[in-house]
Amino acid sequence: MTKNIFRICTILALSFAAWQTSLSAQDEHTIKGTWAVAVTVVNCQTGAPIRTVHSLQLFSRDGSFSETANTFLRGSSVGVWDQTADHTYKALYWFFRYNADGSFASTAKAVDSITMSDDGTTFTASGTIQDFNANNQSISIGCFTHAATRLSGPGLVP
Repeated sequence: MTKNIFRICTILALSFAAWQTSLSAQDEHTIKGTWAVAVTVVNCQTGAPIRTVHSLQLFSRDGSFSETANTFLRGSSVGVWDQTADHTYKALYWFFRYNADGSFASTAKAVDSITMSDDGTTFTASGTIQDFNANNQSISIGCFTHAATRLSGPGLVP
C-alpha cells in the first residue's frame, strides 16, 4: 500500500513538472518578458524619422506593462497589453512628459500595435502618442516605431 502511494505521488510530481516545463516552453514565444527597444519618433504623414530614444519594456504575465526610457524629458510608462492574434499584440500605456527645466509638459497616451518574430526573440511595432495638457485637453498627436530584442540572461528562460 505504501509503495503504491509513493508511486502515485511520484507519477503526479513528474506529471506536474512536465506540465510546468510545457507551460514555460509555450511562454518563450509570447511577448511576456523584458525587451530592449529602439523607439523612433516619426513624421505621421511621411514616416520620416525625427529622433530615436531607447527604452526597456516589461510585459508582465498579468497583462500589465511598464517602461523606462533613456531621456529625462519623460517619466516611466505604465499600462496594459493583450494578445490580439498569433504573434500580434497591442499595448496601451501612459507617461508624463517634462520641459527641459523639469516642469510638467503633458501626459502622453501611447497606443502600440506589436508584431513578434516567429522565434520570439524580436518584435517590431508602430503606434501613436497623444499628448494632453494639465486640463486633459489634447494638444498633439505623434507617431513612432519600435524595434525590440528580448533580454535574457544565462540560465534564465527568455
